[in-house]
This record gives sequence, C-alpha cells and structure tokens, in this order.
Amino acid sequence: MTILALSASPRRGGNTEELVFSFLEGARKEGKETEFIRLNDLKFRPCQACDRCAPTGRCVVQDDMQLLYPKVAACEGLVLATPVFFGTLSAQLKMFIDRFQCWWHAKYILKTPFISADEKKPAYFICVGALKKKEYVENAIYVTNIYFTITNMQSKGNLYFRGYDKAGSIKEDPQNLQQAFDEGSRFADSPGS
Repeated sequence: MTILALSASPRRGGNTEELVFSFLEGARKEGKETEFIRLNDLKFRPCQACDRCAPTGRCVVQDDMQLLYPKVAACEGLVLATPVFFGTLSAQLKMFIDRFQCWWHAKYILKTPFISADEKKPAYFICVGALKKKEYVENAIYVTNIYFTITNMQSKGNLYFRGYDKAGSIKEDPQNLQQAFDEGSRFADSPGS
C-alpha cells in the first residue's frame, strides 16, 4: 500500500513538482511508501460522455487511464497536485477527474463503489499559481473536493501557493517546501493512511 501522488503540471521540475516531492519526502520520513506519476507523461483522452460505463461502472476507453484506476483504488492515500491555470485546474488534472464519471455510475447508480465509504481513504490537494488573490485557487479546491467525495476519499487538507509563476520560483521561499514536507508528514500520520 502506497501514498499515490499525481502531478498534473506540464513542467518537469517546476513549482508543482517541487512541492509534491517535498510532501512525499515528509511522508517517507514517517515510513510510508510513495509513488509519483506525472499525468502529462501519460496518453489518455478526455471523457467521451458515451455512457458505456453505466452498466458496469468501468470506463471502456482503452488508454493509460486504465493503469490509474486500480492504482487509485489500491492506494493508501491520494495526493493531487496542479498548477492553477485561468483560475482552475490544469487540463491534465481536469481530464483525469472527468474520466472518473465511471466511478460516479458505480457509486450512485450501481451502488458498488470501487472504494468503500467505510475506508475513508485520506486525500490531499496541492496547487500553485501566479495570481495572488485567494479567489484564484478556490475553484480548483472546490472541483478537487467534489472528486474526493465521488471517489469516497476524505480530504485531509489543501496547500495552495499564490504569486509563483516562473519555473522553480517556489524554492525562493524555502518555508514553502518545509510546509509541504510538514504536511506530508502529517498526512502520513492521518487516520486511514
């Protein structure tokens, strides 16, 4: 069982990844195994709204999302991380979330969720963006919390950083990476993980 972290940034080594790496380092300090996946490295399509998942709760589109569904179902805890573009999630993370329409069918229509509500798997959200207004990140947090609800995960918190645009600029304020490390350590200790 691992803590699974999905980075939705198109940048390698950018602000989003630096924060995730620090978060996972904190979790590993507490003895947790971790797995890191870049969504941008995968080949998958947006949800096609075909409803062919309705009878089974399983997506029929054969692409790299088929690798992610079992990882999400089996993980001990889930971390989603994204840059904030135009006040919301990156396209990579939104595509990932939309492809869980099949899990919506499984939970609400078929009454056979892939993660039991009793499991209360912990989940965490990290986002970073250029604009400094708090409102700039609120939509991203809201959408992610809906995803956590639909997949029967329990949000254990959010980290959001505003005013960082240039790749790697998050490191100019070392307390940011320390905060991510501390949150990763706390997350690893949370109930359910």
